[in-house]
This record gives sequence, C-alpha cells and structure tokens, in this order.
Amino acid sequence: MDMAVTLLRFAAFLFSAAGYVALARAYWKIPARASYIFVFSAQACIVYFGGLAGILSYTAAAVFLGGIAAFIVLLLKKKLRLAFNRSSLSALNLAFIVGSVAVIASLINTRLVHYDNFSHWALVVKDMLVTDGFPTASSAIIDFKSYPLGSSSFLYYFARVVGAGEGVLLVGQALLLLACFYAVFGVIRDTKRFLLVALLGVGCSALAYFNISIRINNLLVDFLLSALALAAVAVIAAERKDFLRACAAVVPILSLLVIVKNTGIFFAVLCYLFLLVRAARFAREIPGKRYTGIAFAAIGVSLIPLILWNVHTALAFAGEASKFSYDFQSVSSFSIDKTPAQIRSIVTLFFRTVFSLDSLASRGILLFNGLALGAHFTARFVLHKKWGLLKTLFVLDAAIAVYYAGILGMYIVAMPLDEALRLAGFDRYASSMVLFFIGVLSMRAVSDVENSFYYQQGEKRDYRAFKNLTTKNLYQGATVAFTLIAAMMLLSELNGMNAAKADYNETLPAEVQAMVGDRWEAEDDETRYLFYATDADDQVSNYYLPYVGRYFLFASQVDAVSSFDEETFMGQIQTYDRFIILESTPAIRAYMRAHAGLAGDPGVYDVLE
Repeated sequence: MDMAVTLLRFAAFLFSAAGYVALARAYWKIPARASYIFVFSAQACIVYFGGLAGILSYTAAAVFLGGIAAFIVLLLKKKLRLAFNRSSLSALNLAFIVGSVAVIASLINTRLVHYDNFSHWALVVKDMLVTDGFPTASSAIIDFKSYPLGSSSFLYYFARVVGAGEGVLLVGQALLLLACFYAVFGVIRDTKRFLLVALLGVGCSALAYFNISIRINNLLVDFLLSALALAAVAVIAAERKDFLRACAAVVPILSLLVIVKNTGIFFAVLCYLFLLVRAARFAREIPGKRYTGIAFAAIGVSLIPLILWNVHTALAFAGEASKFSYDFQSVSSFSIDKTPAQIRSIVTLFFRTVFSLDSLASRGILLFNGLALGAHFTARFVLHKKWGLLKTLFVLDAAIAVYYAGILGMYIVAMPLDEALRLAGFDRYASSMVLFFIGVLSMRAVSDVENSFYYQQGEKRDYRAFKNLTTKNLYQGATVAFTLIAAMMLLSELNGMNAAKADYNETLPAEVQAMVGDRWEAEDDETRYLFYATDADDQVSNYYLPYVGRYFLFASQVDAVSSFDEETFMGQIQTYDRFIILESTPAIRAYMRAHAGLAGDPGVYDVLE
C-alpha cells in the first residue's frame, strides 16, 4: 500500500513537471532536450530562495501546484501538443524512457550505505523535511552548515511531493542526473541517425564505469557536478541560431551548479568560458548584437544564488568555518597550518597517486586521451576530415591540470592534516573532473562524426542518406555494435546497484536501523546516546557508526566506543542517557554482568544514575 501511494504521488510530481516543461517548450522556446533540466534546476533554485527567505514549505507547495495548474490549463486549451507531439516518440526518447524506468525501479527501494550520506547529504535533507527550513546555527545535528543547499532543495521539494524515504531521495537525485544526460543528447542535430545516439550513449555509459566511487545509489553530489556542467555545455553548444535563448536556457542550470557544492564553481567557470567563446562566435557569424554583454549578464544572474548563500552563511553562521567554505575576508591573511615536511609528504603522495595507473581516474584520462588522438589521426589521414576533437582535448587536458592543482592546494591549505596525509576523498574529487572530461570529449566526437556524413539530412528527409552501399553497411554495423556496448555497460551498472541492494542487510546502517528504528521527528537534542561495537572496518574510529546513529536516531549527541577501561567506564557511561550494545563481546558481557546484572546482549539500555 505504501508503495502504491508513493507511485501515485510520483505521478502527481511528473504531471506538475510536465506542466512546466510544456510551458518552457511551447511558450519560452526552451529546446526540448534542455527543457527537463531547465525545469528541475529552476524548481531547485526557487525552493532554495524560499528556504533563504524562511518560507521553504510554502514555496515547495506553490511550485508543485503551479505546475499542476499549468498542465490543466494547457490541457483544456489543447496546447499540450505544442510541446508534446509525434516527434516525442523518437527512438532516442523511447530508449531514455526504458533506461529511466530501469534506474528508478532499482532505486525506489534502495537504502543508503555510503559514509557521507549520513555525515551530511542525507542528514541535511532529513533535517529540512523535519523542520521545513534550512539548518540554523542551533542545528547541532548538522556539522557542515556552510555546504550550499542546491541539490538538497530539489530533494526536499521532491520528497515533500512524493514522500520521505531513502529510496525516494535517490530517485529524486536520479531524475536530476537523467535530465542532465537527456540535455547532453541535444548536441545531436539529427537524432534519426541512430549511430550518433548510440555513439554518445557509449560515452555517457562509460561514465558509469569511471564513477564507481560516486555511483547513483547514494546522495553524494560529485557526479551531479559533472552532469550539470555537461548539460550546461550541451545546451550552449546545441543552440546555433539564437544566443539569447541559449543563455536563458542555461542560466538555471548554472545557478544550480554553483550551489550544489562549493567546488562546483570550478565547473561553472569552465562553462562560463565556453559561453564567452560561443558569444564571440555568434558575433562573427551573426553580427548586430552585443553577444558578449548578454553572456556576462547570464553569468552574473547565475552567480546570484551563490552570492546570497555567502551572505546567508556570513549572517547565520558567523564564526563557523568549513574546509570547503569561501572566506573572502581572510584570503589576504590565510596561513598554512602544516610544516614543510608535512607538505612534502602530501605533495609526494599526491603526485604518486595522480600518475599511478592504480587510480581509476588516471586510467580514464590516459584511455580517453589515447582514443581521442586515435580518432583525430584516423579522421585526418584516413578519412581526410578536419575535426575539432584535438583542440578540445588540449583545452580539457589544461583544465584537468588546473583542477588537480586546485585539489592539491585544498589539501595543503584547507584540509585537516590527518585527511590531507591520506588524500581523503581524492577518488571522488578526481572522478568529477574525469567524468566531465569524458563527457565533453564524447560530445565533441559525436558532433565531428555528424558533420562528416556524406549527406547531411535536414527536417525533410532526402531519399538518399549514404554515399554507397558499403558505407550504409558500415553505418548499420557500427550502430548495432555501439548500441550493444552502451546497453551492456548500463546493464552492468544496474547489476552492480542491485547487488549492493541485495547485500544491504549485512551493512552497518541496516544493523543500526534494526536496533533503533528510523526517527522522523523534531531533533532529539536532550537524549545522549552511546554505542558499543567492535571497530571492524574502522567503523568506530572513523566516526561511521556515530554518524549512522545520528541519522537514524535524529539526535546530535551520539558517540561510540569499541573498547574501554573498566575503572573509568562507569563514570563515562553515566554522562549518557541510553547505552546501545550493537555487537556483544566477552568484554561488554562481563562488564554488564558485573555492574548491571544483565547478560550484555545487543539492545538499547537506559543508563540509571
């Protein structure tokens, strides 16, 4: 019954979204493939502004009802066909529908496991859903208050409509990702040439392989950063006639990108530079307008959410700092809290990791550099075609170098020493850039291939599409091959997600939830909890257990121990209200028998004075 209600509410969300998509396509002239991420990004930003204004729940309700009203009005006026017509039944759209249904079906009953879901990304959305507001200075349960709430705002809105739950949140984030990749296919002018769709599908599917550390069965945003940036590049590149329309379509995407995570500003800068390059090209090809001025206006508007966030954090969280926060006032007086020897150790480990083939990110960079160079030389000397792939490759390699330098600077300047010495999170940070690198190369390669066809097809199909029978056979064989490769890679990703879901009962979050339940009420800021468990896989020493306990108990005062000194433990345990034995050991059994007359089995115990 609960799943049936969830599906009905999900259908209501889709109807609301369809109302906005119809408006965007029919009246605002937003390109069809950009329309979904345009709408979702705009919704996220509007809800975000409502959160800053202190009217989060009212804003979410207004956004949802506005979409329903738009759908009903357009339906009654028989205007929906302006946005949704027979062209919507293309092979590309059908493939996207099938893939999306498979992903959503897998995620809807998936549970969270990754550490960072419980330390922040899922916890902050849960806090927003419980309080109907952004975290405040008094929100003791949230440690990283300076992290922007862009994607969290969309997930809050989605969960408010569809219902709270881990699977629902995962579906919400998946919708953002799927909308981004749908926009990426906008770079293809003629989607009836399914070879182009299949080739770009292989490039997008490859992202799943190089995204193992941040796959879509968790709420981490590192993949979302890349996807939004790719969508922005695609929207800008796909528009070849109306630069103002390209800017209007990309502003909400860039606005969301800069408030998903502070490091998103780097990807936004890359998009800004590309927008300025496109403005210069429009100025050469279609003179008469101040395209550069329009581009700078779009950039300025997209930065408004980030500026407001910095104002908000400066006022609401004065004195609090984060390893990823912007603190412009202290730039001139910053200091490095690491010794030269420690810095040398960090730098040495960093370069060893970057240039090691054991790193998945490094293998991805090397592989796609090789593929791009091979494709360029084949086109140049075998097919005698001039492609832009090599120029794009050089630009992207330079961007990777700058990005990696920024990561190294972050480890030296901002990261706590213990995290910097083990390059904490490097795989995720590097993956974000590698995914962007692969995605942009794939889009450029597909555009080059499309421009190389002997016959260029327009809106009206010509009777002849190939130079000769040989090229037709090559085209058909390549289409089948690339389609199968893309399908197999996506199927492999789904199998990996389903395998992880099947193993959930063996995970720490499953054990904790079975023990304490899942609390969705006002923060418990009075009761103090102490967990006892072994330190298997460093679950206690790396704070994984306390964070998981904090999420499910929805309480800020949660600690954990894996060992104790019997003489002092009595005094320590008296500072807590609940003692939770997650795993029973001989040591804790002996202690409980001696001091409480209990067997010491796993369970929740009241601490008596």
